[in-house]
Amino acid sequence: MLDKLYESEIEDIVFTQLQAVGQNIINKKFTNCQFTHCDFSESDFSLTFFEDCLFKGCNLSLSQFNDAKLRNVKFENCKLLGINFSKIDSFIIAIGFADCFIQNCNFSDLNLSKVMFQQCKVLESDFINTDLSESDFTYAILTGTEFNHSNLSKADFSFAKDYQINPLNNKTKKMILTLPDAISLLKHLDIIIK
Repeated sequence: MLDKLYESEIEDIVFTQLQAVGQNIINKKFTNCQFTHCDFSESDFSLTFFEDCLFKGCNLSLSQFNDAKLRNVKFENCKLLGINFSKIDSFIIAIGFADCFIQNCNFSDLNLSKVMFQQCKVLESDFINTDLSESDFTYAILTGTEFNHSNLSKADFSFAKDYQINPLNNKTKKMILTLPDAISLLKHLDIIIK
């Protein structure tokens, strides 16, 4: 099944338990494919087009997506460490994450409006100048993650934990929060709480 990865156009294939560490999977097109429990760590997906694809239980740590196109791509229960998503093709992007472990990733300068990060651990990652309006961070853990000059209007942070969002540096109109974590926004204001 590993040889299928090197065809120029791959459609309607389910890849299961592939060990594809450090592979060059450049300039391919995957349509309606599913990747289940595959290890793609340190692989290069530059210039590759993924459309209607699902990554489930995969390790994509330190993989590269330079100028890759991600249209209707879902990541479920995946490990995503050290990925610079800001280098993907920003004109074709529709992605979602559920129950993923995301650490040291860069999502800066992207339009991620209505993107889902449900129940994800998003640790020490960057959302700088990112449009996250109406995005879904419900039940996410966001320790060490930076939101700076981002649009968080109508974003849902219900039951999210450990976020540090400065309402003076981000657009937060109608952002959805739950107590007690919502109180963390107050620490950025010059007020005294007794």
